[in-house]
Amino acid sequence: MNNSTVQGARWLPRALFVTGTAVAAVTVLYLFLLSRLVSVDWTRGRGWLLLLTPALGVLAYVLLARGRGGSRGPAVRWLAAAVALAALWPAWQGYAWMRGPQAYAWTWWQRENPESARPIGAWQLPGVGFVRARTDALLLFNGEGRQAGGRAAPEGTSFCALSRTTAHDVGLVAAARTPGGCGTRVSAVDLKQDEELWAKDLPAAPPADGDTPPVAVVDATAVVVADGALLGLDLRSGEERWRAPVPAGCRARALDGAADRVLYVEDCTGAGTGTGTARLTSLDARTGTPAWQTRLPAGPSAELRMLSARPIALRAGDAVRLFDDAGRERGAIPVAGPKEDLLAGPGPLVSGDLLVLPVKGKVPGISAYSLLDGRRAWHAGLDGATVLGLAQGRAAGGVDVVTSTAARTHLWHLDGTTGRAEAEPTILRDVPLGRRFEIYPTGVEGYTFVNLDPAGDLPSYVALKRVTGW
Repeated sequence: MNNSTVQGARWLPRALFVTGTAVAAVTVLYLFLLSRLVSVDWTRGRGWLLLLTPALGVLAYVLLARGRGGSRGPAVRWLAAAVALAALWPAWQGYAWMRGPQAYAWTWWQRENPESARPIGAWQLPGVGFVRARTDALLLFNGEGRQAGGRAAPEGTSFCALSRTTAHDVGLVAAARTPGGCGTRVSAVDLKQDEELWAKDLPAAPPADGDTPPVAVVDATAVVVADGALLGLDLRSGEERWRAPVPAGCRARALDGAADRVLYVEDCTGAGTGTGTARLTSLDARTGTPAWQTRLPAGPSAELRMLSARPIALRAGDAVRLFDDAGRERGAIPVAGPKEDLLAGPGPLVSGDLLVLPVKGKVPGISAYSLLDGRRAWHAGLDGATVLGLAQGRAAGGVDVVTSTAARTHLWHLDGTTGRAEAEPTILRDVPLGRRFEIYPTGVEGYTFVNLDPAGDLPSYVALKRVTGW
């Protein structure tokens, strides 16, 4: 027998023992992880562990049995221990791949439980942070999630609505007086300096309309629904620039705007004509000069809501109607269609030339419709889960969706042009979310949720952090 044969016979048992020890260590790790998975409500990765752990256990037994004679000597045992410890790292990475991405609530803020006032909305601050509005106050939070200022509603009033957007670091707040209604007081707030720029009291409240706030920010113009007119005010000074009368018997609804255009609907159900009319109107935001007016195909409806100001999409009754920049209708999306029905919320979200919104039907989920012709571009089933929220994704053109099932909550990252999931959805572990919230893809780890649940017994905001350990 030559020396190479003798050396091979001597080292083979040692190699089997060292390898078997490493496989046994991985088996113990996976057994521990399986025991932990018994008590959690997320199970992704459990199937892989149930498959691999017994196989690894059998392999470890065979290797150790075959290499039993090679375990003699402290050097071999120290080497086996070192290799076993080193094997735990790739084994852990394998487990992280099996369970997929997960996140948890690493911080939140709650001033009262339950809150003393109803939340009404939120804005993202120009740099970092956000504003959370309640009927009694505006609360400012910095990039670390700590309260960094704010202001209480003036005595005798309560905040009731915010402008959908802000511009030049300024947002509009509508308040209600008693007696009076939402919009009897309007103020502009500099979000960067945390100061009120101006405030105006209006003699009469605009007609109540739960779908549309009575204020809008359009570039450097503050647009306010007043009694019998739309007012265009300088956003920073509050000086009146123009006044657009609303015909007697009509009311302004579905107020919004973009760039240099103000859009609203004249709902004339009480105009005395007997039939009623509704007209979509466009004004120049700087001068108030009418640009065009289009009569809606159907009469005035209980629901009129502007879904997008550019391109124009208006939900009116039984359809979402699409218009070009000259007010010509170029398509419609039926609210109740042959394949699916459009849901009123959450959202919708505009992604490029697509309108993304939740739907119900044989395959629930979200669908994207072209804002140019109304055709459905894509549908994402999202495993049949209930859609809780929509937001612009961190990736350019992406769409983020929060869904919920009886077992867990997911955060999906979709390609905005195809609807395909860009990666496995992130499991949100123990993240307290209400029925209504805003999603801001900001911060070090990427996401902050601002709760707007009227019950008021949840944290005001939740910041996510990706799970790197167990």
